Amino acid sequence: MTLKLISKTALIFSLTYFVFSCEKVIDIPIDESAQKVVIEAATSNFAGDSYVLLSRTATLYGQDDFEKVNNGTVKITDKNGLTATFTEDGTDVGRYTHPSFVVTPNNTYILQVNIDGKDYTAESSTQSITVIDSIYVVKEANNGFSPGGGNTNEQDSINLVFLAYSDKVNEKNYYRFNVYTNGERNKQMNIADDKVTNGQSINGPFFDSYESKDTVLVEMVNMDKANYTYFFSLANTSGGGPFSASPANPVTNLDNGALGYFGAYLKDTVSIIIP
Repeated sequence: MTLKLISKTALIFSLTYFVFSCEKVIDIPIDESAQKVVIEAATSNFAGDSYVLLSRTATLYGQDDFEKVNNGTVKITDKNGLTATFTEDGTDVGRYTHPSFVVTPNNTYILQVNIDGKDYTAESSTQSITVIDSIYVVKEANNGFSPGGGNTNEQDSINLVFLAYSDKVNEKNYYRFNVYTNGERNKQMNIADDKVTNGQSINGPFFDSYESKDTVLVEMVNMDKANYTYFFSLANTSGGGPFSASPANPVTNLDNGALGYFGAYLKDTVSIIIP
């Protein structure tokens, strides 16, 4: 597995596990010469979980936030020709959802968005789903170093959350791991591929520490190479911000000049309460 990092913290490797790192997002100035359409389309194998966000980039002319688009049309079609039309959420401008849409393994999906008569498309594919084998906590002696970046000198020990899964041997796999602590998503972006660990059992900790009674939920996201490339380029963009009109924009799978991404994801989740 090749692990791509998004922070300035150190990555610690061993023969038996890898470490996930942290991301610090830094906003960068935007080229206000022209607004661009931004599409953030994330679909999954959980009903009601899929959404598409439509907006336009900000400008210097008194507009701090992205302009949300409420007049778009959004459709997703799979390889069998089945089409789902996403409709705008009446309580959240620019957010389009479908109550029963689900992503399935070994499928291909095409996103079609129309805004003011202009079409934008993208394609995303799935393979089989890699699931989480186990999650567990290891209490280690505190050596004065906090994986989460805080000061733990007054603590005798720290809690590390380990995740185990088995990579599929006959596939090129790409993953993203989202971590939530007590319902709040951690400010991390953890991505990985299986270039050097294809077909192996992976077992490693997240680069953070947790307090007793914390509830930690891990969401393992199986994604295609295009989405991995997007998040990897996001990790390496000079400013770290996901959408701008500068040359630092991440590599998108959308056409017609749109920024953003379309992902058909297969997810598995597991949670644990820290003893």
